[in-house]
Amino acid sequence: MTKRGVIASLAGAIFFSLVFPAVITIADSLEKVKAYQFVVDGEKWFTVAEAEKESVEEVLREYQEQYIKNVAENARIKKTGFAQRAFLAEVEVKPEEINPFAVVEEMIYAVEEEALEIEIKKGDNFWNLAKKYKLTVNDLIILNPDINPEKIFPGDKLLVRPMNPVLDVVIELENTVVEPIPFKVKYRRDNRLYTHQQKILQAGVEGEKEVLYHITLLNGYQDSLTVLEEKVLKEPSNALVQIGTRKTVARGGRINFGVVRGTRISSYFGYRIHPITGKRRFHDGIDIAAPHGNAVYAYTDGKVVEAGWNGGYGYCILIDHGDGLRTRYAHLSRIYVRVGQRVRVEEKIGAIGSTGNSTGPHLHFEVIKNGRTTNPLNYL
Repeated sequence: MTKRGVIASLAGAIFFSLVFPAVITIADSLEKVKAYQFVVDGEKWFTVAEAEKESVEEVLREYQEQYIKNVAENARIKKTGFAQRAFLAEVEVKPEEINPFAVVEEMIYAVEEEALEIEIKKGDNFWNLAKKYKLTVNDLIILNPDINPEKIFPGDKLLVRPMNPVLDVVIELENTVVEPIPFKVKYRRDNRLYTHQQKILQAGVEGEKEVLYHITLLNGYQDSLTVLEEKVLKEPSNALVQIGTRKTVARGGRINFGVVRGTRISSYFGYRIHPITGKRRFHDGIDIAAPHGNAVYAYTDGKVVEAGWNGGYGYCILIDHGDGLRTRYAHLSRIYVRVGQRVRVEEKIGAIGSTGNSTGPHLHFEVIKNGRTTNPLNYL
C-alpha cells in the first residue's frame, strides 16, 4: 500500500469509528472552535484541539529524534525535518471533527512497510545476500554500519530492508573524523636477498588528517556523504625496505601496483573510523580499484595453498612464498592456478572481479608474515 493509501485507510477508520458521537445535536453541528490541522503535501492528516497543539509538536519532535540514535555523540545536527512538506495550520472546525490524541500518534508513527532483519546462515556473505534481496553490497554496508562485511558469522543479525515510515524524516549533520594518510615506500636493493625476502629498515608510519563530512540521513540511514574540509594533522613517514635483486613485483608508475594495473588504492590497511557511527573497523589488506578482467600477478615465487571460493573474499588465491611469507588475492572473477601448483614471480594467476563482499571491481591484496597480516605497502 502507498503512503497515501495508508493514511487514507487510517483516516477512514477514524471517520467511521471514532469521530462521530452517537448523537449529534443541531447546536453541536453549528458550533466551531479554534483547532490545528496537520497537513502533509497538501493533504489533511488529522485535526487537534488548540490545547493539544504543543503536545502534538512534542510528539513530532520525538518522532524525528528516534532517527538520531545511531549518530556519533560528537556529530553536530544541523537540520531535522520531514521529506514531505508538513506543517500545523490554524483552522476553525466543528468539535466532532477533532481527532482523539491516540489516533494522532498512530497516524504520525504509521508504517508503510516493516523492517526486515535476517539471521546469517553458514555460507552467507554480503555478495550473495545482496543478490538475493536485490540490493548492492554498498546498500547492505549502509544499512548495517556496525558490522564488518568481511567478518560475519552464523547467528549474526543483518538488516536487509529498513522500516519504511509513511512520514519520512531527513536529518542533516556534520561530523569530523580522523583518517589516515598513506605513506610511500622507498626501496634499497640487496643482491644477497632472494625476491621473496625483504627486510624493513624503517617502517612506514601513516599520517593523519581531520576530515569534516556533511551527511544527510533519510529515516536514519545514509542518503548522501560529502567532504567539506580536510586538515592535515600529521604528515606520513616513508618506509625504507631492503629487497632482494632476484625480482619480486614492484610498483612502477602511478597505476602499476605490481600485482595488478589499477586506478587507485580505494581502501588502506588498518583501522578506519565510520563517518556516521564513529566506530572503528579493521581492514586486513589494501583494496586496489581496477577494471574488471585486468590480470592479477603473483607477488613472487611460491606454492598455491588456496584457490577457489572463500566466503566474503569471493574467489580467492593464497600463495605461500616460504620464510613465513604468504600473500592473498581476493574478489577475483577468474582463477588460473590450482592448489599445489608452483608459480613464478609475475606469473598471471587470476583476473580482477567483484565477487564476495565487494562494492565494485578491485583486488583485495593481503600480506601475511608469520601468521599475522601486515601492511602491504611495506612490500609493494
